[in-house]
Amino acid sequence: MSGDSLPFALPISRLGTGACEATTLFEELRKPLLRYLACLGLSPDEAQDVVQEAFLRLHRHFAADAPRDNLRSWLYRVAHNEARNRQQSYDRRFASPLDVGLHAGRDEATPERAVLEKEKSRRLSAAIGSLTEAERECLLLRAEGLRYREIGEVLGIATSTVGDTVDRAVRKLTEKCNV
Repeated sequence: MSGDSLPFALPISRLGTGACEATTLFEELRKPLLRYLACLGLSPDEAQDVVQEAFLRLHRHFAADAPRDNLRSWLYRVAHNEARNRQQSYDRRFASPLDVGLHAGRDEATPERAVLEKEKSRRLSAAIGSLTEAERECLLLRAEGLRYREIGEVLGIATSTVGDTVDRAVRKLTEKCNV
């Protein structure tokens, strides 16, 4: 190439607060959304695609001058729905949701410690596997820092139901993991 660049015109009105707000949200929520989607069973590539789609929808949302109330839960809901749509279209089932990050960053100084950690991971995976889908989803969203109200918005359930579901999931995990 000779260094000539193609003209790329962006309407100045589109570069206002919406673009800055979207960039800020992207920087804050990209990694938590990727973790959440991985816990739902998406591959890293699929999770990346879903996050990209969610932020493209956010830009369209801003362009349509739609309400900007609680964009964090709005993004989680868009990503959640897109992930579910992909899982249904690929006829996938919920696998071990937290296996992706369980083995990262371990200090396996001794063989005994490695065996104990492996057993703890096995029990945790089994305990998580015994939760209902609603309990897993509520717990994962809570672990990502969403408030009960936001979780309710993402999953389309009442806030009081979210509280009961998270509490029940924690009790089940506590019982199964002997904590």
